[in-house]
Amino acid sequence: MPESIRCEPIGLGAVLRLTSWSNVLADSELPAQVGATLAGPTRVLCVSPGEWLLISLEQKAATLREAFSPELLSEGAVLVDITDGIVAFEVHGAAVRDVLAQGCGLDFHPRSFVPGRCARTRFAQIAVVLDCLEETRFALYVARSHAHYLAAWLEDAASTAPAPPAL
Repeated sequence: MPESIRCEPIGLGAVLRLTSWSNVLADSELPAQVGATLAGPTRVLCVSPGEWLLISLEQKAATLREAFSPELLSEGAVLVDITDGIVAFEVHGAAVRDVLAQGCGLDFHPRSFVPGRCARTRFAQIAVVLDCLEETRFALYVARSHAHYLAAWLEDAASTAPAPPAL
C-alpha cells in the first residue's frame, strides 16, 4: 500500500453483540444514539436502535460476559459471542478518508465523521462496521468470510487514491 494509508489486522480478544428491545438499558452507561461509541478497555459501538457491539482487544468473551449483571440479562437483553465470526482491520494514514469514501456513500469529512462515531453500512458491497478512532485512524469490523476480500479491496483502493496535498 502507498505511504498515505496503511491497513493492519487487529487482534481481537472478544466481540459480543448486545441487543435489547426493552428500555432496560435506558439508564445504563451504554451510548444511546446510533453511531455513538464509548471508549475504554471495552469499546462499545451503538450500531442500531437496541443493538451494541462490545469489543475488547484483551479480554476474552467469558470475562466480558461476566461484567454484565444477571439482572440486566434477565430483563430482556441478549448477549451473543460473535468473536470467531469477526475480523478487524485498522486503516490509518493521510488519505484514509479518501480511500474509505470510495467504498460507500457515507460522508467521511472530518466534521461529519468525527472520532467517536461509528456506522454499520454496506461498504465495497459487503456489510462492515466502521469506527472512527482518530481523525486519520479507523477500525473496520467485517465477517471473517469477507476478510480477504476487504483487505484486497482496501489495497486496490489505496493504490488509486490521490496523494494527499503537501502542507
